[in-house]
Amino acid sequence: MPRVFIKTVFHNIRFKCLRCGTCCHHKRPEEFGDLVPLERLKEFWEKSNLIYMTAKDIENISRESGLEPCDFVDTLYGYGGKIVHVDDSGKRIILDFPVMKSKADTTCVFYDNGCTIYSVRPKACRLFPFRVEEETTQQGDIILNISCNKSCPGINKGKIADKKSLEKLVVQQFQERSESVATEVRILAQEGKISSDARVYRSHPGRKLQSDSI
Repeated sequence: MPRVFIKTVFHNIRFKCLRCGTCCHHKRPEEFGDLVPLERLKEFWEKSNLIYMTAKDIENISRESGLEPCDFVDTLYGYGGKIVHVDDSGKRIILDFPVMKSKADTTCVFYDNGCTIYSVRPKACRLFPFRVEEETTQQGDIILNISCNKSCPGINKGKIADKKSLEKLVVQQFQERSESVATEVRILAQEGKISSDARVYRSHPGRKLQSDSI
């Protein structure tokens, strides 16, 4: 099993949420297709700011808003709770992590002169302007790098960010997602749906894939 490390790559940054909505505009870089190969994942992260949600995030928002997940969840495949899909005769494993839907003006579907679900906003929103980038070492270990988006107007205002709280959120988010992926991959492998030479891709949510999922 790979080891997981958390690395905070900023030092004593002050932050206060101004409820300005800057982070509520979602970017989907056009140069990427429906699937993002892992070797281009860092580039994709640098050019996008999609709000990824865990199953718990979706459950909380649905309960609070009274909406069904399909009303606010964006995925490449139809969202039914599963986040791992395979195609091309099992040669492609696609991690289709759910993200928040956007309106035509690129704002979050829950943005209306401010966040309308602030008390149950996803962990990714609670982290902002801090973001997490996953790095895999040559030994196969995973490093979760917590960096900071310094373009946020709330930077250098308010109190010094609590690194311990940020790390706790990151761990919760990573564990929830990793456990789901591991369970689904194990089932697909047991069913013989994953090829021995399969490659892993991340989806570009909000776009359409022409082929059918399995």
